[in-house]
Amino acid sequence: MQQRHRSRLYRYLRAVFSDLPRRAWLTLRHQGPREFAFRVLTFPLRLTPFGARFGLAPRFSDPSRPARRWYSRHWRKVAVVIPTYGAPDLLLETVKGVKATTSRRRVRIVVADDGSGAADQARLRELEDVELVLGESQQGFAANANRGLRATAPDEDVVLLNSDVIAHKGWLEGLQYAAYDRPGVGIVTPKLLYPDGTIQSAGSHRNLGAPEWFDHRYRFRPEQHRPANVPGAVIAGTGACLYVKRELLDRIGPLDESYGMAYEDVDWCLKAWEAGYSVDYWPSATLTHYESKTRGTEQGERELASQREFWRRWGAWFGERPVRAPDGRLRLVYVTEDCGVGGGHRVVFEHLNGLAERGHHPELWTLGQPPDWFDLRVPVRSFETYEQLAAELAPVEALKVATWWNTADAVWRASVRSGIPVYLVQDLETSYYTDPDDQARVLNSYRHEFRYLTTSHWVSERLRELSLEPVAIPPGVDLETFGPLDASRHERALLALARSNPLKNFELTRQAFQQLPEPRPELWLFGVEPEVGSDVATHSYEGPSDAEVNGLLNRATAFVQTSTHEGFCLPILEAMATGLPVVCTDAHGNRDFCRDGENCLMPDASPRAVADALQRILGDPALRERLAAEGRRTAERYGWQRQLDEIERFYEGVAG
Repeated sequence: MQQRHRSRLYRYLRAVFSDLPRRAWLTLRHQGPREFAFRVLTFPLRLTPFGARFGLAPRFSDPSRPARRWYSRHWRKVAVVIPTYGAPDLLLETVKGVKATTSRRRVRIVVADDGSGAADQARLRELEDVELVLGESQQGFAANANRGLRATAPDEDVVLLNSDVIAHKGWLEGLQYAAYDRPGVGIVTPKLLYPDGTIQSAGSHRNLGAPEWFDHRYRFRPEQHRPANVPGAVIAGTGACLYVKRELLDRIGPLDESYGMAYEDVDWCLKAWEAGYSVDYWPSATLTHYESKTRGTEQGERELASQREFWRRWGAWFGERPVRAPDGRLRLVYVTEDCGVGGGHRVVFEHLNGLAERGHHPELWTLGQPPDWFDLRVPVRSFETYEQLAAELAPVEALKVATWWNTADAVWRASVRSGIPVYLVQDLETSYYTDPDDQARVLNSYRHEFRYLTTSHWVSERLRELSLEPVAIPPGVDLETFGPLDASRHERALLALARSNPLKNFELTRQAFQQLPEPRPELWLFGVEPEVGSDVATHSYEGPSDAEVNGLLNRATAFVQTSTHEGFCLPILEAMATGLPVVCTDAHGNRDFCRDGENCLMPDASPRAVADALQRILGDPALRERLAAEGRRTAERYGWQRQLDEIERFYEGVAG
């Protein structure tokens, strides 16, 4: 029992203190100095039972709390417009739910009936505290919704709500907070649930597998599916529940009544984007939509007619995206978070240089400064924030390439109205995080509207598990930089890349090296972290140039890489290009080109197995020669020019 209590206390304290600096910074940035000071002063009280009594429970325990606090101070009037037709049984529950979760002083309910029978309208007249707008004839959803919209006041925002939606506590506070917390938001869509508690909608996306349709994000997933709890912009929301700011409604007008059934909500949202507003999804605003899970499997003529009308109007907007310069060559903008030393950045920079050499017009846009470690020969633009970068990128007609999950939102937002968004995924980036919420943010960045380019079949398979359709084109080796030199190899020297990243698993290299019999060979380490492995290294080479790395690869006896996971692992190919025998572990991404016993030795990921493989290499010159020869042949198949042929073909296909 005591052990269980200690375990619960540990989990509680870990939840309170984990990621505390980041949460403090976000509070200061988004809530201001006053709220930040209040939270600092009241933090000790939050850890006691009195915290919950005074509304001071730790923020992680209630994601709706910021919205409720904001709403209590800054609320705006809202008219909830509920279109209805036929028997009002579910409508009565919808009205009851709105009344139970909102204030009469702040919220007005408008029910618009689309010409129902006399008996049904009689039941509607019995509703209390509801403004009723009765239609004489049935005109369709959009026209009926507009009846209600015309009854709203000039100082009211609007919520368009289906008559079969049941509100949950805090829904309106969340939607209004999301509408006003960040500038430029025009429409907010909530998380909608099916009656069984699974997700019906977390915003809409265009289904590139069936591009004539739009689908709901995270449909059929559990309510607490973590990626569905990440707020952010979406291309559209479903008309079952949309919060629309008055300033936007005055700008774009009501729903388009030429849509008989369906697509009027997407049309409205696209008009918001065209007017310079965004459509955002806010997951802590939750409602239940009593829609069947099988609805929409067969479309009637009215839906199909609406579909034809929609694509007549918006087909060119989606399908005719010019991304070529006047000379017919491609314009491309790659976006990185920074330009620090790393294999992922090297791949990006090789893309940029190679495409420029072929006459295209690539640029690098980044939050960092131009790299001082790589000869990048394309224009580089630096920005302070992603918001600034996205605003500058939005009007640019180009292929816009996200290169890391944190760049994806800026690239996607900048591609809603112009250009084509592409996502270069060099690894499934959840592997870099242990916190489930961080992993959820990564997964949420993999939107269906991107075209996907990946670097290995392992990564490609993971993306297909997310119902995405990537094209796998591995990175290439710069065979002009990495290749054989007229240099003699050391008889007993192992070369390794020293990194502290746990995925690189240098500790396995260390332990395997220490299990080698005396006298041990020399261990040469290179990289930007000279302190890693200093206790076992014979020589450490800090931040060597590519030419210096090539020299090390030509002088060592063998290269060892014991990563737990890699998206591809280019250093192994660079070693193979010089004729250096390789010992490596199975790291997923290197399966594309590593063949145990043919061009490398791939032992189990244990110190004893790696040590035995190293001992085999060191003691068998014929084995070294055979692995080196096959390794060179492997590297030649991955020359950059050959890979650039495929990359160029991919982008030409995306551009159309």
